[in-house]
Amino acid sequence: MKSRGKGKGGEEHEIIVRRRSKKGHGDEHGGAWKVAFADFTLAMMALFMVLWIIQPQMQMNNPAYGEQESNPLVDGGAGIFDGTSRSPLELDGVPIRAPQAEPAPASKPQDAAEGSRHYGSTAELQQLAELMKNVASEVDALANIEVDVVPQGLRILIKDDQQRFMFQRGSAILDPHFRKLLDVLAGVLAKVENKLIISGHTDATPYRQQGGYDNWNLSGDRALRARHALVASGLPARAVLQVTAQADVMPLHPQDPLNGANRRVEILLLTDSAEALYKELFGDSYGRVNFSESGARFSEPADKVL
Repeated sequence: MKSRGKGKGGEEHEIIVRRRSKKGHGDEHGGAWKVAFADFTLAMMALFMVLWIIQPQMQMNNPAYGEQESNPLVDGGAGIFDGTSRSPLELDGVPIRAPQAEPAPASKPQDAAEGSRHYGSTAELQQLAELMKNVASEVDALANIEVDVVPQGLRILIKDDQQRFMFQRGSAILDPHFRKLLDVLAGVLAKVENKLIISGHTDATPYRQQGGYDNWNLSGDRALRARHALVASGLPARAVLQVTAQADVMPLHPQDPLNGANRRVEILLLTDSAEALYKELFGDSYGRVNFSESGARFSEPADKVL
């Protein structure tokens, strides 16, 4: 814009006024800030990816974690940065963490198998006896088993017959036929919660080897062999409370102690009362008097000591 004015001497001179338009701040810098921000974002993304790849698998303990909705943008989890994604992005030159196997469900205790039950009444024990006879007949071993309900529970008697012997004479080597019988019995007993006592018996025929090995050792080894066969076929190891050697002191035919029918293995399935008596005899549930040089001292039962 031009204008005229006068100086001190009265002379006129021309005054020129220039007006400049204001420029925005963005016009001075252009789009450089966008490039810098993109570089920063890319760097942070790369950092997060590296941290995710090298971080250890964390155990998720928050109960509410499983209720979160899956991210539709990432397959297999809530996100790729939380350690739960099953489809991590593959980066060239960077090892990809192998997917973690799902933890196996906790196994149940051996003496609390699925579908197991406790037998207590006489009627229940009779049903169990019939079931054992049925499985024995399936392996052609009905002549080798007797099952009877007794006051202590259920007595399962495994014996020889005219053609087959449970063990080779003078040894604890189990015949395959009787191994098959113990196998099917183990399938039944594995579903029974009652505890067991296994005892071995011989006839009165004198048996002695060098080193003092006699009928006591032989009957004990045979009972242990029967237990081993049952456990190998699925019977929980904790189901057996005791394995005993009886030698020839408990014959089936006392009037004929040399009779081969006295050679047998017995499995006694205990009722609750019989099991309680057993634990009382071998446990520490009763008071006793201890004698020493200082005198007698009465001890309270272990279950009554605070």
